[in-house]
Amino acid sequence: MASGSHNGLVIDVRGFTPGLRRPIVFAIVDKMLSLESDDSLVVICDHEPAGLGYQLDLRKETRGMYEYFYDQRLDGAWVALIRRKSS
Repeated sequence: MASGSHNGLVIDVRGFTPGLRRPIVFAIVDKMLSLESDDSLVVICDHEPAGLGYQLDLRKETRGMYEYFYDQRLDGAWVALIRRKSS
C-alpha cells in the first residue's frame, strides 16, 4: 500500500512478498531520482531495514544521493526514511 503526502510518499511493504519488497522500493527511488524529486520516501516494514540503507548506498545509481534513517515504532513495525541529500 502506498500513499502520498506533501512531504513525500509512504509505502508499507509488509503486504508484499519478500522478493518484491526491495525491487519496489528501488523502482520508486530510481523514479524519484529521474524526476529530480526532492520528496522523501518512508518505508514501513516488518524487520530491521539496515540492509536496505546499505544496499541503497552500494548501488551506483543511488550512491551518495540519499540520506537513510530508520527506527522501530512502538507497535513493532520498522520505519525507514529515504531522503535526497541537499546539494
